[in-house]
Amino acid sequence: MPNMKQVAVWALLLVAGLSLWAWAQGLTADEILDQVEEKSIMGGAIGSMIATVKLDVTAQGEITSYTFKVFSLRGTEGEPDKTLIVYLAPELVSGTMFLTWTPEEGDARMWLYLPALGLVKELITPESRQQEFVQGSGITREDIAQGFKYREDYQAELVGEEEVDGMAAYLLLLTPKEGHKTDWTEIKLWVEKEHFNVLKVESYRDGALAKVITASDFLEDDLGYGPHRFEFQNFEEGTSSVITLIDRKAKEIPEDFFIAEKLSTLQIEGL
Repeated sequence: MPNMKQVAVWALLLVAGLSLWAWAQGLTADEILDQVEEKSIMGGAIGSMIATVKLDVTAQGEITSYTFKVFSLRGTEGEPDKTLIVYLAPELVSGTMFLTWTPEEGDARMWLYLPALGLVKELITPESRQQEFVQGSGITREDIAQGFKYREDYQAELVGEEEVDGMAAYLLLLTPKEGHKTDWTEIKLWVEKEHFNVLKVESYRDGALAKVITASDFLEDDLGYGPHRFEFQNFEEGTSSVITLIDRKAKEIPEDFFIAEKLSTLQIEGL
């Protein structure tokens, strides 16, 4: 029978072994999601940013192109992240504005400004929030407002590591938290290990693959390293779209750009 001294030694070895095993596992799934949620879909972390974005929508074999100017303010303590998207082209929708306030927790607030009517409307109903950002794009207004924010409604499990387009990535499995109403019954998320950029998202509804987001064209610029192209495939609707980040830069943005009541009289230099 082992004596007390031997038992103590084996206990220490066991604790040391478990500690080394835990250390070798690296980050937890929640810690990885924390890193992901610090970025917006346009990239960057905290501060203000101006970007030019192109959206190509393919529906029924035809491609329609849209261009937007995006103004973003993120990471102000005690304030929601704020984004103003101004439609530049085509001419039919030019001047339309979409404003979002996204808090760290809870639902985002959204407003739509329609220049033809001179009307600013807050989008409150689930139907208006889930409406496509651009018809046929497969991207909802909620997608734009929330970005890659999952922690509030989904529980995450780190299920492995894989390589995506030559980049080492964490693979997370997200499932709805008990009592939470979610858009998807399961999400698979591939996150680049070095910079925590999202490489790929697969969204499932009742076991069927419904939507895929794929990131590509990774570049380094003044705001860091990240994807400049996202492809969206909506298998339920049979549509696809591509978001291309043409340029982005850090620049101070007037607070008026993020106040819903001022959108109808907002003057934006250079537009």
